[in-house]
Amino acid sequence: MSRPKLAKAAITPGEPAAIYCRISHTKDEDQTGVDRQERICREIAERLQLGVESAHIYVDNNRSAWQRNRNRKRLGWEEMLQAMADGEIRHIIVYHPDRLMRQPKDLAELLSIADDKRVLLHGEANRRDLSDPDDRFILRIEVAHACRSSDDASRRLKDPEGQVPRGQAACGQSRSWTRPATSPRRPHAPRPT
Repeated sequence: MSRPKLAKAAITPGEPAAIYCRISHTKDEDQTGVDRQERICREIAERLQLGVESAHIYVDNNRSAWQRNRNRKRLGWEEMLQAMADGEIRHIIVYHPDRLMRQPKDLAELLSIADDKRVLLHGEANRRDLSDPDDRFILRIEVAHACRSSDDASRRLKDPEGQVPRGQAACGQSRSWTRPATSPRRPHAPRPT
């Protein structure tokens, strides 16, 4: 069943917001990447006139949002979801949605909590109303793309040569075409020297 289309949610100055920052891999717990994300998110909050308390800044440094066997929990993510469920925040500010989630199940969890709360997701390049069916649709596409991108990176890292496996095109589809037997290869013309 489709959700009814609601009017675009308005932003009231001073509304409570959360900032979420994440970077997958860092050396020696380097904070540079998440510090940069936080600075950009604070600029977005200031531009939108949203209130961000220090308790609502969630950071998952050196944590993957893609790994399926999450032995290492994303504590910032889980705390943010709880604050959202408790009605403490109405806005989530993140550098890019792929910092927030790279798995469809994470988006499903976020949307189930956001239902009927009119939570807005803000990023450097976009704004998504989590109660709007069109914005939910776009987020599903973005998360599916992020998941696919992570799957591709994982596959490349597992291949010791960093090559696409033989018999596959660069886009991952198998090559099903062959050169017709009646079409001989033309020799290359000699290159002028």
